[in-house]
Amino acid sequence: MASSSSGTTQYEYPTCLCGNPAPLRRSKTIANPRRRFLGYANYEIKEKRCKYFYWVDPPTRENELEPKNAELEHRLEDMEKKNQQLNKENKKLKKKLMAVEAKMNSYKLWCIILMVVCIMYWFTTKNGHGHVRSVKYLP
Repeated sequence: MASSSSGTTQYEYPTCLCGNPAPLRRSKTIANPRRRFLGYANYEIKEKRCKYFYWVDPPTRENELEPKNAELEHRLEDMEKKNQQLNKENKKLKKKLMAVEAKMNSYKLWCIILMVVCIMYWFTTKNGHGHVRSVKYLP
């Protein structure tokens, strides 16, 4: 074990695989926030790194939920995208529906006009008893 002193307090660190002290640190990652670990003292120097690493703290409940939270956030993003797509499609369908309703209303109007013309023709050509009646036009 290597030792380090600060004032009157003396700390003993375990050593890494290459014999250097492996001080206690806190993680700054999102996946393991503030979780304590022992690691190689010169981890910034990648070519001399011995890759010694040991978690001191067990995973927290928060850390256990992190993958689930990430999955749920991903699913929420997918659902929001799908919702946006459905809203766009809904707007297009509403426009189509309005066009179909407008066309249907014009057909209804033509049907009413045709019925009026047929009724007028019936009244001007038949007397309701099967014989043609003469229509007098005013001069």
